[in-house]
Amino acid sequence: MPLTNDEIFELAREALRKMLADHGPDYKFPSDVIWQNIPPGVAVPSTGRPHQPKRLMKTGYLELTGGMTQAQSEQRAGSMTKEYRFGSALVPRAAPAIPAGGGPPSAGASASDALARIQALMDAEGYVISTAELANYFLAMTVSPLVILSGISGTGKSLLPRKFARRTNSLFHAIPVQPQWSDNSDLFGFVPTLSPDKYIKGALIDGLLDAKRSPGKLVIALLDEMNLAPVEHYFSDFLSVAETRERNGAVISSDPLPIELPAAPAPGVADPLAELRDIELPSNLRVIGTANMDETTHSFSPKVLDRAFTIEFDDPDLTSFASGAAAGAETFDALAQIVINSSNAISVLEARGASQDLFEHIAQLLNEIQEILSPAGIKFGYRTRDAILLYLHFWKELDLGGIMAGYAALDFCILQKVLPKVSGSGEVLSQTLQKLADWLKARVEAATAAELGVEADFAGPLERSHQKVVRMIELLNLDGSTRYWGA
Repeated sequence: MPLTNDEIFELAREALRKMLADHGPDYKFPSDVIWQNIPPGVAVPSTGRPHQPKRLMKTGYLELTGGMTQAQSEQRAGSMTKEYRFGSALVPRAAPAIPAGGGPPSAGASASDALARIQALMDAEGYVISTAELANYFLAMTVSPLVILSGISGTGKSLLPRKFARRTNSLFHAIPVQPQWSDNSDLFGFVPTLSPDKYIKGALIDGLLDAKRSPGKLVIALLDEMNLAPVEHYFSDFLSVAETRERNGAVISSDPLPIELPAAPAPGVADPLAELRDIELPSNLRVIGTANMDETTHSFSPKVLDRAFTIEFDDPDLTSFASGAAAGAETFDALAQIVINSSNAISVLEARGASQDLFEHIAQLLNEIQEILSPAGIKFGYRTRDAILLYLHFWKELDLGGIMAGYAALDFCILQKVLPKVSGSGEVLSQTLQKLADWLKARVEAATAAELGVEADFAGPLERSHQKVVRMIELLNLDGSTRYWGA
């Protein structure tokens, strides 16, 4: 007689208890290891296994680390899969602290709690995303005014910012990019040559005005299909002004945006465009771009990649299904407040006092990567380093380790800020990528090494980056050239 679902669940719980006794509370593993620890001679059908991790997580026996690792079963050996640890039912853990500076996302909740709850609500609505991936998006927005969601069509790139805005009670503007956009007038508007007293409003103006009028609200402007037109042509002025952000007392200011407006009316005459004159980049505005990388679109220039966090939606887990649970109407306004908090560090100098040890450790790892990439002419500068350091600073300050391990956060950073710069052909690049794959693999193998202090947070598998580099090597061997996108 075949095993029932409850019998399979009980076998999984007993296997976890055995694993805890054998390996200790800090053991991390792929889900297929569970089935290697059931009693000999008991056959659990493959169709009865995939949904058990979710059930084990709901009952507190299992938790995701946010990292990725390699499967260990004979059928899936070497393939990338989610990494788990023992849940609080087996290994009690202290509740995460409420973050300072931004305030709790909701009464009695931490940022981790709020992100986990939003993920569960999205899951109930049919939108599949892991808590770590949601935290990654949240951290990217906290660091950068521009986040790019790239990847294949149909993976939910446009839905994520829309759903996040709704769940955080933020303002949202959808802007469909047109292929003919060629300069900043499409975003900022322009004055017609033959009508010098008239102003034609650009696509971003409503978002800018909303952000200026509601400084306490997060405003998300979605540039949908942003690379249908060359991004550096119509968006370069925005990127340049974003670079001028600086702290001015309790507020964050910037140079004025280059918006072409008619001449101001005479004194005493009402000016309908007064709000736009000398308007700066609002610190509560986030531009989220979506991009499909195929033959119908344009690639991103180094200037764009250098100033954005690029999150790739290219490896959907087709075995994962939404929970189907009832979705509540909760909102988490204070989570948006954390993103736009004016006291947030906008430079490494501001964050250094709180994260000095972290910065020194991560900078050393980034320097090792730089030395590996340099022979192929691939380098990254202080802007990339500082974005990574600020991302990890906020990961630490907001105490997100409960939903995304430090090494998983570092893995996201390497994947999103360093690897998009890699492209080209030739033997030198091939050797460089192999050395980088070996370095990342060594970090994977060092995951079980005993480390102390800040190093312990980042001693773990960088499997997302490792698998991406392996695929880039395979593409180079197959086509004679390689690239980040789609590999």
